[in-house]
Amino acid sequence: MSKFFSIIASLFVLFQMHGCATGSQIIMEEPQPEKSLLVGAILLENNGVEDVFESKTANIRVVVVGKSSIDGREEGYRVKTDENGYFMIPNVPPGAYVIKGIEVDLGYETRLLLTSRWEGNIQLYYPIDTIIDYTVRLWPESTDEKIINLQINYFSIDQAFRAIHRRFENLNNTSLLLMDKSYTMENPETYFKIRYPHSNWF
Repeated sequence: MSKFFSIIASLFVLFQMHGCATGSQIIMEEPQPEKSLLVGAILLENNGVEDVFESKTANIRVVVVGKSSIDGREEGYRVKTDENGYFMIPNVPPGAYVIKGIEVDLGYETRLLLTSRWEGNIQLYYPIDTIIDYTVRLWPESTDEKIINLQINYFSIDQAFRAIHRRFENLNNTSLLLMDKSYTMENPETYFKIRYPHSNWF
């Protein structure tokens, strides 16, 4: 019976999440008063799942959870990365935001759900079989900035499904775990500023 209630609770969380960009095409909205633009990027290296060694950026579903600095309300968002690994969510309340997990296709037929938990002050990512919830135990510092930048979030998954997570401001011909690959990625704020030069966000 407890498994049944767990499934129902997971579905309830899913329906509470806001779909901000269901496809890989991202639509820039102009700023609303007292709102922020949240930006970030995902780079994932498959380090051996199904004996595949490759990197992925496009069409990764990102689960972001936010806590408003105005009224303390928590909101969940699901958004897909574009072809270069970047995502944005326009007109979110100022506050604190966490990447709770990601959903990505790996290898030939593996659908990976990676969620996170906290050990002390450290956020650790690990695979799960069910829907990613939006429980956050430790919030980062809240911000009232016009642009909230979650940086480039790098994940590496090995054949034992162990996850490594690091964060970068940018990458400049940088090699990570896959020895035959290197990456150049702009900081997410710079990326969207270049892509949308006439937007009033910048």
